[in-house]
Amino acid sequence: MDKNIVEEYCFIIKEKISQQRFDAALDSAMRLKKHFPQNELGYYYCALCEFAKEDFEKSAKHYKEALNINPAHANSYFNLGVCEYLDKKYDDALINIAKALVIFTKTKELDKKKKCLEALKLIESER
Repeated sequence: MDKNIVEEYCFIIKEKISQQRFDAALDSAMRLKKHFPQNELGYYYCALCEFAKEDFEKSAKHYKEALNINPAHANSYFNLGVCEYLDKKYDDALINIAKALVIFTKTKELDKKKKCLEALKLIESER
């Protein structure tokens, strides 16, 4: 039952994000986080919304919370690395994107693995 509710929240949040209604999506993500505090997706979607609103500090905080719940959430590692890169925390960005790379390699998500490799190369060139 809880899984279905979480999936419904995620569907609604994704719809709002696709419509660029980031404040509304953030409200829904906050409710998801409140009702299911042990599910990383509420934190992950809060982070996506904060990132879209260009609040990279809040976004990074939410990604870290998602990773505290699920340390195998590769998208959170990658996106946290992007936040850190934008904040010029290059060493932290490299570490987190490398963690995402390891997970994407294990799960054979080749498109995301390629994205990580490109990001690592970019960060190294600007470091």
